[in-house]
Amino acid sequence: MKLHLENGPAKDQLVATLQGDLDLYASVEFCNQVTRQMEAGRPQLILNFSQVRYLDSSGVGAVIRLVQKARSLKGEVRIVGLAGTPKKVLEMSNIISLVKVFASLDEAKAWS
Repeated sequence: MKLHLENGPAKDQLVATLQGDLDLYASVEFCNQVTRQMEAGRPQLILNFSQVRYLDSSGVGAVIRLVQKARSLKGEVRIVGLAGTPKKVLEMSNIISLVKVFASLDEAKAWS
């Protein structure tokens, strides 16, 4: 998995773009890197899943931990580009109800 982190247009936004598989091998490092950035003052997390091919239970756990971290920091998690297997997994595990889902990155960045 590749992870690209960037600031959003608002000073408290973090955009995390993932590419590849969010699985047992990638989920711990992904969660740690994103958590550090959130704790550094960017609790409004946008997860760009448009290039995520696969999501397993470890990836679901990482998303849950990030939702909890965001809430503890008075932030929230938004997801864009959700499709295929990752979408099915998040729907079946009912995680989708904990986040806001947007069709595009621009919409997620602009929503307040």
